[in-house]
Amino acid sequence: MKNNAMKDNRTELGKSHPLWMLFELVKSIKGFIFFCIFLSFVFEFSSTSIFSAYGISLIILFVIYQIVSILLEWKHFGYSIDEEELFIKKGRFVTLHRHFPLANIQGLHQNTTFFPRLFGLTTLLIDAGSSDKNDSIKLEMISFQEANHIKTTLSDLGKVYITEEENRKDIEKNSQEITSIKKHYEIKRREILIASLTSLRLLFFLTLIYSVYSEVNQFFQIDAYVGDIIGFFQSSWFRLTMGIIILICLSIVYGVLKTYLQYGEFNVTSDPYRIYIEKGKLNTAHFSIPKDRIQALSINSGFIHKFLNIVKVKMISSSDTDEDVKASHILFPFIHKNKAKKLIPEVISAFEIEEDMTKIPTSSIIVKLLRTIYLWLFFPVMLYCFFPGFWYLATIMFSLTLVSQLLSSLFSSYALNGSFIQIKKGAIATKVFITSRDKIERLMVTETILQKKLGLSSIKIISRARPAKVTTMHDVPKDMAIRYYSWYYEGIENHTTILASKQTS
Repeated sequence: MKNNAMKDNRTELGKSHPLWMLFELVKSIKGFIFFCIFLSFVFEFSSTSIFSAYGISLIILFVIYQIVSILLEWKHFGYSIDEEELFIKKGRFVTLHRHFPLANIQGLHQNTTFFPRLFGLTTLLIDAGSSDKNDSIKLEMISFQEANHIKTTLSDLGKVYITEEENRKDIEKNSQEITSIKKHYEIKRREILIASLTSLRLLFFLTLIYSVYSEVNQFFQIDAYVGDIIGFFQSSWFRLTMGIIILICLSIVYGVLKTYLQYGEFNVTSDPYRIYIEKGKLNTAHFSIPKDRIQALSINSGFIHKFLNIVKVKMISSSDTDEDVKASHILFPFIHKNKAKKLIPEVISAFEIEEDMTKIPTSSIIVKLLRTIYLWLFFPVMLYCFFPGFWYLATIMFSLTLVSQLLSSLFSSYALNGSFIQIKKGAIATKVFITSRDKIERLMVTETILQKKLGLSSIKIISRARPAKVTTMHDVPKDMAIRYYSWYYEGIENHTTILASKQTS
């Protein structure tokens, strides 16, 4: 405690660049706009009376509060790093001092947006490995030199703090292997093009055009100009066809450009202990995570991607607390299925993919249909009765839900391979979940009355993540569910025995 008290009084603390205040002020413009809208509703101001004496006074107070709070937050923020801990001081009107042991640091994420990069600034997000929900340390708007210094320090010490025994053996036997970084994957332009053409970004482009038109039309009357343009293309079939082609081409360009800016330069590298991911052209991101923090893998494939054998591989980690980190836990954003199966064991040797999976019984169709009866029967019937004009929507919903449940019963499968469990769900869009026994927090077996009569059960797997990742496999044979439970229980007993033996020794 005395040592920490002395460290709290340290004077040389790293700080965010002063430009951080300007960027924060710019971001608060949205809050300022919503604040004005709030005033208009509360005080029943019109679009012009918002600038009355009361309105202007409150707006001025709001702006002053934003400026003062941002200034105080920048002034009070500071950090320092030594061989033992990372020290953070932050707060606006009340300052908070926090100490994070470097031994507990688990992950590192670097995000560089376009405008900060122009000034040589970046943001580091550090996973402190704490049980606190606010365990992510964000160092915003710091120089690249400082960011590299922090990354080097954490990387070097991170190898020391794996475990003392492992570190000693690895240094003696594999000193060259520790420092080696192997490149596993780099995204190809062909993959970006295919992903762009098969994504919903093409549809989002039409929504974007309409949103821009709606916003601009509020300030400038452009209805007449838009009407003339639409009338020009509708004047003949040739012009209409050309207009549609131009719109499709613009949508494709928008989708390709957006995908390229987001995933351009995407590559995956690793050393014996960590995985490193880099991505982005306009806004760049660098992320690293210890391999032992990966609790499970999720391999997803949408409807269109399924026909092209394209999948997305995501890592489920015990540090999934921050949205920026969650976005970076994508191991492969869009990759061919066979290539993913080859690369996953290469990147994360602790995981294995089972090809031979057992399908759930066909009797599960009855249970699945009754479980979703409100979707494929009740809701369409209510829609048809009360809104007969939308009878086609009721028919479409009835057909899609019924078909999806039937296909799910036919194609959902599971597998148990040594210490690994693998679950595949869905048919139109599939999701494969892979985890190992020692990464499971809890495994539960449940059954409903109908499942009991048909000899079926449901398996619920809760993985160690924040928040906890819950995966449920419905309608597996009861004897197989019991086997899975026994498999998990034996793993707990073995783990307890190993821990007890280590404590006695």
